[in-house]
Amino acid sequence: MSKENEDHKDLDMSIEEKMEYENYIVEQAFENSYQILTKKSTFEDLLDKKMEYGVKAIMIYNPEEDPDEDVYDDIIYYYEDLEEYEKCAELLSIKQKVFEDV
Repeated sequence: MSKENEDHKDLDMSIEEKMEYENYIVEQAFENSYQILTKKSTFEDLLDKKMEYGVKAIMIYNPEEDPDEDVYDDIIYYYEDLEEYEKCAELLSIKQKVFEDV
């Protein structure tokens, strides 16, 4: 696909397709962030893996900086809404170790 076609491909998407794509991006950002924070994967591994499929390793925080408490809270709330309580518990445990005054 040419660069010009790539820049305009979203114009051909219906509203439903755009919403579905945006939801996919959000899901990937939270899942990638979860993978890094729980040390199930490294950012470099995510980059390599995601590039194979044409999707960049998007995250909800800058992986070059240490995440603050809000990052942990955002991911916990996200998975709480999805009722994935095991992930919430795992993230909370890590957060409590990282920020001992929590």
